[in-house]
Amino acid sequence: MEDKICNFKHYLKQTMDLLEDAYKWKTMADECDNPEMKQKYMSVSNTLYDMFMIEHNNIGKMFKGE
Repeated sequence: MEDKICNFKHYLKQTMDLLEDAYKWKTMADECDNPEMKQKYMSVSNTLYDMFMIEHNNIGKMFKGE
């Protein structure tokens, strides 16, 4: 049981890291003056955020036993 909980905590941390990185790239885009780079930064941010949402939904399914 302890191993299961440890693995779940690790998975939660990885998922939250995706959100943190998405926010970092969004902030970089917000601070950028170059429209081309701003678009690239937002693209990375959106990709990371989408990955976070997939994992977030998977966590909900795991928690509910689906």
